[in-house]
Amino acid sequence: MERFAVYEIVKPIISIFFIFSMIHQMACGQHLTVDLIATGKPFEQTAYKITEVIDMRVNKNQIGEVFQINDKKGNVLFKNSLDQSALDFYTKNVKPYQQEVQKIQARIFEFTLTESKASGNNVYNGDIQLIIGFFKLGNFEPVHLVDYSGSVQYRRSANRLEMIESLVNRIFRNGLEYFDTWIKMQVMDNKHLVQGVRLKIIDKPKWSDKDTVYYSTERPLIWDDFRDRPNSRSRFNASIFTSFSIQGKSLVESGTIVQTIEIDVYMLPDQSWVRNPSDYALNHEQRHFDVVRIVADRLVYQLRNLTLDPDWYEATINDAYLNAYREMNRLQEIYDKQTRHGMDTVEQERWNHMLDQALKGNWEEIDRELNIKYPA
Repeated sequence: MERFAVYEIVKPIISIFFIFSMIHQMACGQHLTVDLIATGKPFEQTAYKITEVIDMRVNKNQIGEVFQINDKKGNVLFKNSLDQSALDFYTKNVKPYQQEVQKIQARIFEFTLTESKASGNNVYNGDIQLIIGFFKLGNFEPVHLVDYSGSVQYRRSANRLEMIESLVNRIFRNGLEYFDTWIKMQVMDNKHLVQGVRLKIIDKPKWSDKDTVYYSTERPLIWDDFRDRPNSRSRFNASIFTSFSIQGKSLVESGTIVQTIEIDVYMLPDQSWVRNPSDYALNHEQRHFDVVRIVADRLVYQLRNLTLDPDWYEATINDAYLNAYREMNRLQEIYDKQTRHGMDTVEQERWNHMLDQALKGNWEEIDRELNIKYPA
């Protein structure tokens, strides 16, 4: 907890008018009203602005009591509500470098003022406590960033009630200074404060092994890759298990999220089988593998052209992956339906040509096929 101590006893050098006015107010038992005032140099060129203040205190009517004339106590109140007073204070003290900056919500959890009599006559000890939470505002629920917890201790004489307001302003400014320093230190490395997302896509061939065969133009399928026992209940000659996956990690560099995405296109030998091997049948299964590679290429293209919001970039990437996965399944079904699982040699030749073009990046015919509505 950050503590700021102010111990002072000020001699009663004050105007006669002020003394009379203060004595009159305290004798009448009036409250002491304070306000937050924008004093001192504002925080300029900030990458944030505080746009919302919420008073979370249970008792919102007052912040405490102070001793009045003849040791009577009176409530200390804000001129306006605390949340509005604080918002006005932050607005006047924070000058963002541009219109669109990070929006911050401040929650006041505690703000109390207590006084007790000191040993001397008409001398009082005081303590002001302030706890504020700062939250990032975005597309979802506010994200907690940091808390400020500070206090000010003071000693005053009976005729120095006016110092209460200056101390209230001091502790609020201390809280703002603490947050300003914190956010400047965090803005380059804290993922909650980033302003953009950059994708780093890794899509390169991998070495195949006995468990997984990764797609490579330099390494087409062979029948030894089909190691599962043929399904006796299936009417087909061969079956191949192909798919693709994405995985990655993110880190923050210079205020930007760098999301690495690694794409794998593969087939599983232990879930792929053949009854009667032939070159023609192997080509049909290879083309199933080509379909997955094409869909993965299309996903990479889409990812490179996405506009990613830092608040939901992960959901956007996941949606793109799921859409690509559905496209893969649909394209495999269309391929098998039109070629009758390879039995229609004319259609098979047409698809051979179409897939060769798609592997080169010409997806016009693939798009046409995907837009065709086939009966179930």
